Amino acid sequence: SSGINAEYGGLMVEQVTTNPLATGNHLSDEKTVLSSYGTLIERDQEANGTKPEIERSALKIQDLEQSLSLTHTISIAVSQIIGSGIFVSPNVIIKSVGSMGVSMIMWLVGGLLALCGALCFGELGALCPKSGGELQYIKLTYGRMASFVNLWVLLIVSSMGPAVIALTFSTYFLSLFMENDSDHFVLAKKCVAALAILIVVAICIYGTRAGVRVQNFFMVMKFLAIGVLILLAIIFLCRGRTENITAGFEDTNTNFTGWSNALLSSLWAYNGWTSINVVASEVKNPQKNLPRALIITGVVVTLSYIVINLSYHTILSPEELKKSESIAVLAGETFFSEYGGSWMIFGKYLFGASVALSTFGALLSIILSFSRLPHVGTMEHMLPSVFGLVSRKNKTPVTSLVFLGFTSICCVWPSNIGDLIVYVGFLSWIFWGLCFLAVIILRFKQPSLRRPFRVPLFIPVIAIVTSLYLILGSIIAEPLISGVWLLVTLMAVPVYYGYVDTEESCNKWSGALTQRLTSYFDSNES
Repeated sequence: SSGINAEYGGLMVEQVTTNPLATGNHLSDEKTVLSSYGTLIERDQEANGTKPEIERSALKIQDLEQSLSLTHTISIAVSQIIGSGIFVSPNVIIKSVGSMGVSMIMWLVGGLLALCGALCFGELGALCPKSGGELQYIKLTYGRMASFVNLWVLLIVSSMGPAVIALTFSTYFLSLFMENDSDHFVLAKKCVAALAILIVVAICIYGTRAGVRVQNFFMVMKFLAIGVLILLAIIFLCRGRTENITAGFEDTNTNFTGWSNALLSSLWAYNGWTSINVVASEVKNPQKNLPRALIITGVVVTLSYIVINLSYHTILSPEELKKSESIAVLAGETFFSEYGGSWMIFGKYLFGASVALSTFGALLSIILSFSRLPHVGTMEHMLPSVFGLVSRKNKTPVTSLVFLGFTSICCVWPSNIGDLIVYVGFLSWIFWGLCFLAVIILRFKQPSLRRPFRVPLFIPVIAIVTSLYLILGSIIAEPLISGVWLLVTLMAVPVYYGYVDTEESCNKWSGALTQRLTSYFDSNES
């Protein structure tokens, strides 16, 4: 049959029918049309001119622009990692291990384990420099179905992660103006968190470079605040106040089951190093810059965390650290209290605002990277085509950003940060462990593939053992909750075979929706 012409937003879009069952030489040349909103709409028809039995809209997605330099890539990861964790986890760790000495060991071990994971992702990222990160590595190693199960979990995690950071931001931000036990504090916290997500989504829609520039600003402000904290600790030491830092291993908790919680909290603070691989296709010269960015990020963050925690332990005693979750604010109040009440209030606002800025920058970073996942799912024909809409003007995955913003706001309303952190960690480490195992499998399964960056095999082995420890520890500690999330994960299998494997039911409705959205945005951008 002949081609079908349709007018969208003043543009003439030509489509030709296709038979998805046709293969090889039975297909005519593809006719591709790019609308101003970045959707590539393709349909083929059989060469003999017969009407196809099944018609569908096979959408291909415009590649995202390679606009991220090495510095920008490091900025994304550092901003995402140094977010809320360093301002929350020290309290959990010191309560779990009891002493300053063991607490510092946990931070060092967590940094080394995170670096091992980052090195494994560095080899995989150089081997397969495509957006989607672990989604691509799982597909390459275990197949398409396993990759869809991973995508299913990633969509859940990518919604809960921003919700955790947004709630942390709103908690610190509102603490500057309201008491935590205020009647309206919980509702205000949810509203501010939702508003923060909307603002960040709008920034990311405006453009990747704009998002990175805003993120760079918050990263600079964050490190200035951290620098002030370190300076205050040095002044403390110069005054001869060494009683806290010399406490060493006093009051160490000998119940080693608590140490696993400390390690989990440490690794939560280091969480975010995978964000580089998610935006791999947007990185310039990814074969070289991806491993470099991962290694530099790991070293910088580990050293930063050790110095920051030494500063905490210099100004605050272990008992003070155990009592307060807002340890940065307490450190500021403690230091400036010697100069009077007005200075103590100044310290509270200085570090309260600093934590708020830090978490807002981390929120921007995590949404910037996670928004690529639905877009990649469309490119891999695993999600409806509507998620593949890319703004031709700004080169950003608009519908993916809107979807992530909506689902993240939905996760904000339960308002239980602790549970969200546990769910994110448990689900994430399952597939990270499979990625670490993929490094070893691909060495034997695909030995001829070019590997610009290779890690010694003992590194993925350490990462795999760590993953098993954390997964089994979560199952033993919370068998019911872990079982529920495992069941949710396995639900992806029937969805894949009933929906994604054929793609027919997907495109029956998503193709029409995509065309309507394309028409709408074409008319607004023309």
